[in-house]
Amino acid sequence: MSKVILKDKKDLMQIKHTLEKDYKIVGSQDQINRDLEVEVLSVKFSKIGQKTFDQYPNLRWIVCRSHGYDNINIELAEKYNVGIVCTNPNTLEVAEWILKRISLGEKSLVLGAGKIGKKFIELYKGESMMITSKSVYSPTITKDFDTIVVTSSPTENPILTKELLKHFCGNVISISRPCCIDDDALLEAINDGRVSCADMDMLDVKYRKELQETGKCHYYGHIAWGNDSTAYTEAYFSNLFDEIECCLKDESSNVVLNRKRDLTNLFEL
Repeated sequence: MSKVILKDKKDLMQIKHTLEKDYKIVGSQDQINRDLEVEVLSVKFSKIGQKTFDQYPNLRWIVCRSHGYDNINIELAEKYNVGIVCTNPNTLEVAEWILKRISLGEKSLVLGAGKIGKKFIELYKGESMMITSKSVYSPTITKDFDTIVVTSSPTENPILTKELLKHFCGNVISISRPCCIDDDALLEAINDGRVSCADMDMLDVKYRKELQETGKCHYYGHIAWGNDSTAYTEAYFSNLFDEIECCLKDESSNVVLNRKRDLTNLFEL
């Protein structure tokens, strides 16, 4: 029995036989049994829903070995008071991928204030401004920029919208999940000439063919993070293990969904 379970094996194969921590490794398709000991679950690809929360009733934290957490049922995590942490393992690699795009101009509007967006701005030599889905701004703000860079974590509604593209003329670069992009608005902006080039690390399969056929939208197949041979370094695992230990102490600084610490009155409502 272990307080920590590492699920999904693709990245973990390199430590499978040398793991000194008291962690249990399971595959994405392995049967999970009810376990009262588990407090921290780490995943990379697996979707986490009702079955997981039922089987691990004392789960406190889910550690995503990624920059996004759209594979987690957020409503259930909140219901069962389970916090979510992202390790953001490839921040530098993704920021550098953006910087290498020919479409990147000299004035960039960055949508998203996460670690990747901040790292990009830190390395970027041009002028930049950062906004989020909750920022208050005028859509005409895009007139002052030649590039929109989308680095947002998953959003409930698109952050690159028709309204935002209405007054824009230039290029788009995105490393965000497809849910952050209004593909209809992007297609319209490409077809009428407002967007000259769109470099998309990820792209919704529903619109992918139509966007690519414009000749101006380039889909890269989610490679901005690097590859298996370069990403899973000693630092990758050291960061993961440090994050898990912080979660066991409720001390993580990479929380994207926090737990309610005081549950005294929760069941008296």
